[in-house]
Amino acid sequence: MEPITIIITVSAGLVAGALITLGIQKMILKNKVAAIISEAEKEAEVIKKDKMLQAKEKFLQLKSDHEKTIADRNQKISHAENRIKQKESSVQQK
Repeated sequence: MEPITIIITVSAGLVAGALITLGIQKMILKNKVAAIISEAEKEAEVIKKDKMLQAKEKFLQLKSDHEKTIADRNQKISHAENRIKQKESSVQQK
């Protein structure tokens, strides 16, 4: 074989090997990217559910606090009405 034929054959083999290697690396990187994106989506869904649960808990806590405040006000109003009724009764008796 002539040296030029050998050089051309080796060069063609190196180019083909490089192209195949690049193709395989690209495929591997695509798979890694897809796995990372999938994992990030799962983690985002978990975080979303956690935040929604926290928001619901906060809402229920605020609702409970509000209901206690309303009950306290109603109780104060009821006591005030009872005192007024008692005073009216004592005024009427006098």
